[in-house]
Amino acid sequence: MNLTALGKKSLLPFAVFLAFFPLLNPLGIFTDLRTTSFDTFQTLFPRPVLEDDPVVIIDIDDESLNRIGQWPWPRDTLASLTDQTQLAAVTGFDIVFAEPDRTGSKQLQEIYAEDNDLVKQLENIVDHDELFAEAINNHGTVVLGLAPNNKKNTQPSKSKFGLVVQGDDPKLFIQAYNGLQRNLPLLESASSGLGSMSIGNDDSIVRKLPSFENIDGNLVPSLSLELVRVAIGASTYQIKSSNASSEKAFGENTGINNIKLGSLVMPTNPDGSFWIYPTESKNLTVIPAWQVLDGSIDPYFFEGKVAIVGTSASGLFDLRSNALEKNIPGVSIIAQFVQQIFSNTFLKRPDWLLGLEFLAGLIFSVVISLSIQRQGPIGGLVAFGLGNGSIIYGSYYFFINYQYLVDPISPMLICLFAYLIITFFNFLFTEIERSKVRNAFSQYLSPVMVEKLAQSSESLVLGGERKEMTVLFSDIRGFTAISEKYKDNPEGLTDLINQLLSTLSNEILKTEGTIDKYMGDCIMAFWNAPIDQKNHRERAIEAAFNMQIALRELNEELGRFDQDEMAIGIGINTGECIVGNMGSEQRFDYTVLGDSVNLASRLEGQSNNYGFPMILGQSSVVGISSNRVIELDLISVKGKQEPERIYTVLAEDIEIEDEKVFFDEHAKFVKMYRKQDWASAREHIEKYVKIVPSFNLYFKLISNRIEEYIENPPPSNWEGVFVAKTK
Repeated sequence: MNLTALGKKSLLPFAVFLAFFPLLNPLGIFTDLRTTSFDTFQTLFPRPVLEDDPVVIIDIDDESLNRIGQWPWPRDTLASLTDQTQLAAVTGFDIVFAEPDRTGSKQLQEIYAEDNDLVKQLENIVDHDELFAEAINNHGTVVLGLAPNNKKNTQPSKSKFGLVVQGDDPKLFIQAYNGLQRNLPLLESASSGLGSMSIGNDDSIVRKLPSFENIDGNLVPSLSLELVRVAIGASTYQIKSSNASSEKAFGENTGINNIKLGSLVMPTNPDGSFWIYPTESKNLTVIPAWQVLDGSIDPYFFEGKVAIVGTSASGLFDLRSNALEKNIPGVSIIAQFVQQIFSNTFLKRPDWLLGLEFLAGLIFSVVISLSIQRQGPIGGLVAFGLGNGSIIYGSYYFFINYQYLVDPISPMLICLFAYLIITFFNFLFTEIERSKVRNAFSQYLSPVMVEKLAQSSESLVLGGERKEMTVLFSDIRGFTAISEKYKDNPEGLTDLINQLLSTLSNEILKTEGTIDKYMGDCIMAFWNAPIDQKNHRERAIEAAFNMQIALRELNEELGRFDQDEMAIGIGINTGECIVGNMGSEQRFDYTVLGDSVNLASRLEGQSNNYGFPMILGQSSVVGISSNRVIELDLISVKGKQEPERIYTVLAEDIEIEDEKVFFDEHAKFVKMYRKQDWASAREHIEKYVKIVPSFNLYFKLISNRIEEYIENPPPSNWEGVFVAKTK
């Protein structure tokens, strides 16, 4: 098994490993995303409005402060407020009365202690705190607030409730404080309940409310719970923790499971907190405090209700946010949770949900991994989409039907990590395979063709396309004689051939040509495939020139001069061909076929006869801007009846005196030759045979033909076509 195959097989356990990544929860990312998803569900599907809502907020708002005076109000005013709500099932104060009333008679006696007459008069006036305590006592069901902190080491007053604990000690799990801010003992003794006003530790969004708080070893219930306890006339809380009877914790301290109050069973988080399931504040019944005090509200309005006194006044800084709204009074959060308790609507997140979420992520990451390996990235993307859709629907289903807070984010991120990382490694392994293809075929094909093979296996099928191509054939002149010198050293001949073919091939590849095949010392190459090349003619001619230069340099490098010097003949032709994969289904080559290919091969064979290293067909010089394109002959090559005008292109290093004059006269010479004006043709040859030595072999060839035609004249309709008898 190769490393790539092994790597692909290892992706599956790697995807499984990813399923446990959220357990690490780096930088709390998963916690933040999870709570955001819970907020989204609550925003989209808020808690339904409670019919016959028993909760009323008495709001100390800005208008109440304008009418009655700045806060704190005199306690006799609060006594009047308490008297107005005597018919309420419970009246709670989201306020701590920690200091004596500064307007009360006892406080004034201390302030004016030196004024005996005033002190005597004040002694006859009932103190405001006493009036407030009396109103609380007469009401019979008033709950006061407490403020836990870590600054004041103040012990809570004697509990006004009973407590039964089943299972592990709840103090192990509940938030602990050193102390708390209490009310005046006079007021606390008159009250029916005392509850913590703390609404959790969230800095920005309040999502949970504590049930109890551990104040220096003493459990203090929340204000919400105390309001409900007093309202329903219950006396005792029952806290059920891990390892209680019927609670499976397997000996582990997993936390608090639920709290029972009368017939109400309230599921909690392990730390004893409750999830808040909010509704919009506009659904709360809110009455300004001034309307209660001036008698605008009939006292019978409060009969049987839970009245909570709090503040929304901007200067008192009791603004919070929940999943639905920002900057709402803290008392509204307490009121909403009291509504939750009475409607028995609790958001729940049992321990087993975490395992279910990771199991979902694990299953879908495995499915994604298998899909990617079998159907590629698109198959994996489909599995990813279906998996995420299933996760989101499952979270929605559990929330709507069971009020379970199922986290869709963690398993979705697991799936995302699995898809991205597995796709990345699949891409990496694919690139490794492509690199192997490139390395294997780069010695045979042009880099462009290698890249096409590496990018798509579709190119590795039988078939071809018709397109205009420029084909080049090159061959070593006198190779038989060269081989004969190496008859006792075949290894040396092999090295020479390899050097020669490598040198020539490099020049073809530099012009982005495709090497079709090697046939001994012969190279076949083409341009304009597999990608289109508008200037394919120019590229082929450039490659031909560069091959000649490279061969001269190789001769110098090998010390081959004079008789030992190697030379090449090149034939180039352009025309319509069929290019593609040709062969059998078991073995095929990317090659080019057509009459134009055969003609290019025949032109290469004629290069030695005409004495030029490069012979081109007439289609190959169409559009060539060089003024050094020279027409040589009109020839019918062996195996082809249709005549072809053939050309050569002179290299720039071939110097000719009066170059333009020579080229013009050469064009006239070709016409004279075809008109059988042998005398004029001979005259041209005699004039230039010594001036232009590079044409000597060509002039000799034409002179021999003229001698033969003089002796055996061609027919009168002869157009100058020479019929080649050799390849």
